[in-house]
Amino acid sequence: MVEWVPVENGQTIGQLGTENGVILRDEEWPGVGRITLEESRTEAAITCGLYGTFFDTAFASPAEANQKYDAMKEALEKSPNDVQGLGEWCDWFVWHF
Repeated sequence: MVEWVPVENGQTIGQLGTENGVILRDEEWPGVGRITLEESRTEAAITCGLYGTFFDTAFASPAEANQKYDAMKEALEKSPNDVQGLGEWCDWFVWHF
């Protein structure tokens, strides 16, 4: 099972994120990746990545944001370890989210 931990012990919550929204959730899979949810008045942004490999930002309505964040986090946990599989997975992830 993957163990996610709060980034900077939760100190990023409430700060301004990379998409100029307020960070509501921010977790790291230590040494592997990170996922961040931030919201503005009209939209939510979910930024995630696998260190050294992949980075993506997806958008959602505030009402859909937590569900999409959880789905993206689950997909990150299922990313393959092999280079060829990871390339195909990255294409799928960007298309899917």
